[in-house]
Amino acid sequence: MIEEPPASENTRHVLRRHWVLWLLVILIAMVLVVAAGAYMRLVSNVRHVEITRNDLSPARPAKTPSSALNILVVGTDQRDGEEAGERTDTIMLVHVSPEQNNATVISFPRDLMVQLPACRSREGLPGQRGHRGMINSSYTFGGIWCAWNTIETLTAIRIDHFIKVDFNGFRAMVDAVGGVELCIPEPINDKYVQLNLPAGLQTLQGDQALGYVRARHSLGDGTDIGRIQRQQIFVAAMAKKSLQGGPLVAPFRLFALMDAATKSITTDSSFTPAAMIKLALFARGLSPDNIDFIVTPWRYSTAYPGRVEWLESPAKKLFRLIAADEPLSRSATLEPQLATAREITEESGNTAIPARASPISQPSIAPVPSAPCTID
Repeated sequence: MIEEPPASENTRHVLRRHWVLWLLVILIAMVLVVAAGAYMRLVSNVRHVEITRNDLSPARPAKTPSSALNILVVGTDQRDGEEAGERTDTIMLVHVSPEQNNATVISFPRDLMVQLPACRSREGLPGQRGHRGMINSSYTFGGIWCAWNTIETLTAIRIDHFIKVDFNGFRAMVDAVGGVELCIPEPINDKYVQLNLPAGLQTLQGDQALGYVRARHSLGDGTDIGRIQRQQIFVAAMAKKSLQGGPLVAPFRLFALMDAATKSITTDSSFTPAAMIKLALFARGLSPDNIDFIVTPWRYSTAYPGRVEWLESPAKKLFRLIAADEPLSRSATLEPQLATAREITEESGNTAIPARASPISQPSIAPVPSAPCTID
């Protein structure tokens, strides 16, 4: 029997390196399989709607020569599971600017009276004739196609994508981040949205969060402007949690958030999960200080009691800056209106948008009581 010489130390190192190499190959293969499965799951979750050139104005605004994205976001309430009974209580335009390393969220009051463009009928919806009416009626009568055309026509900002989030999806996303902490200045007892909360520091879970952003009649001055303020407070707090040690930092929690989001959203066909993940990865690098919130400059309407109208000059200036992907802080007129996500969640005890976030000449809103808690 011939005895083999013992392996040299160098040979053992080579073998160990080979085992390490193969282990890495196996682990990488497993990660790729899991990633592929996760990607396919996200792809299958999302529902898509085709937006064609026939749905939009033939004279669309030009695309700015930058990598900025303008995303129309609508929150919808489904009645009896029928599309014709769907309405939107939330309309936002999110401007994401890699060049400026920031994001701007513009809210449009649903009671805003504007000149609505004509929209064709689509998938059982009657469409819309050109007339003056409430901005949210475009969605009611013409669906997301008409809402896209309306916002683009009114603002002269070219929209790249849309995201429609139903209330079930919103609830699931809040649960995916583990709830959102807010300071409630007064007890809330709202029978319309079935929300009962004591005053103080609260972590709102999905159902509670949904009631909070939908509440209108029992809080503040009862207007849609007040509801927008609360929505911005909540979105800012949720963004802050996600960016600071939340799901956007931990890959597995990021997937949980993306899974919850994609299950209950509808987008245009070009806004794929890959594009969403790319956007989420960009958001990881955003500080709450780099997320600005603003309500379209408005005033109470004298011609339409109970409604609001926008202030032409500051509104047009706001839209021009967004369309050109220029920072809003360059405008002395607009800078006092801005509030960052950090300011919204830290000032006024998390109960109201800071005074400097209010549009120029905006009518005063009923003061918010002193908060019984603060958030570090």
